[in-house]
Amino acid sequence: MPFQLETVCRNIDRLITVEARISDYSRGVIARLYEAACEAQEGGPLTLRAARLIMEKAKPGGCVLMTTGAGGSPFLPAGETDGPPGLAVLGRAIHQATGAVPILLTEPEFVENLAATALAGGLGLRSPELAREAPYGTAVLPLSGGEDAPQQAAEYLARFAPCLIVSVEKIGPNAHGIAHTASGKPTRGTRARAECLFDLAAEQRIASIGVGDNGNEIGFGLIAPAVKRYKPEGDQLATRVPTDVLVAANTSNWGAYGIVAALAALTESPDLLHTPDVEQRMIEACVAAHGGDGSTGRSILAVDGMPLEMHRALVTMLGVVVRNGMVKGYRRPF
Repeated sequence: MPFQLETVCRNIDRLITVEARISDYSRGVIARLYEAACEAQEGGPLTLRAARLIMEKAKPGGCVLMTTGAGGSPFLPAGETDGPPGLAVLGRAIHQATGAVPILLTEPEFVENLAATALAGGLGLRSPELAREAPYGTAVLPLSGGEDAPQQAAEYLARFAPCLIVSVEKIGPNAHGIAHTASGKPTRGTRARAECLFDLAAEQRIASIGVGDNGNEIGFGLIAPAVKRYKPEGDQLATRVPTDVLVAANTSNWGAYGIVAALAALTESPDLLHTPDVEQRMIEACVAAHGGDGSTGRSILAVDGMPLEMHRALVTMLGVVVRNGMVKGYRRPF
């Protein structure tokens, strides 16, 4: 069975790293970053490594702090359609598989977007206190980008005592403390300084997972030299912030979905997977809350320049890979 599990998860990793973006600075990059991440983590599948860490660390009634947030004024003032769906699906699956409570963090300007997406993904919005009592409950809280960010990070870690922290499509700073977009431009406006949370968590030996697609997201500090080598403008945008496990994907939502698929295979629980209809509902809710496509800046049903149909198809394929991979002993009768 271990060999079959690894085979299923290797196919999950292959799916989520299929290149399908419209930006020329992303072409030919993700496969190299995935390979570098595998080398840095003693081999893949990366989604299985993340799923195993979740099952090891997340406990019933415990808390998982989860963050996302890319974009900003003037192009994406309410955030992107990449990040919130992935965080919502992964948070719901972690709760369903382990009983841990997901607490979601993002820029104050993105809270409405993330909350709407989480609700569409099957999580119930509650206060942080009631989220621990309600099945599938969550809370969406603001993450500071100001001088109080280190203090807020310390307060969140003390308040929630997380067993795990997770980042999906959350931009981190480079070695000079400057965060950049995927095209190599310095971020504009106020950016939530999630790195304060991850730096302090590392000091406290709290386990962490990072999911990203361009090398500027939290987690890619684990392979910063590879980002600088393979990504255009990599010297500027490569983040310094590592995580214990890094999952590199064609788009960050896919990386989160891949972890859920690996979690479903690991626990033999295919009901952890979300459906294409839920995927559509989340993207529609995200756009209705003024989320935008990260490649075009438009409020359309797309993620990173790929249309809704592509993401529905990816969700379908992940489901088939997991469910068919779990079939035992089948032989065709002819």
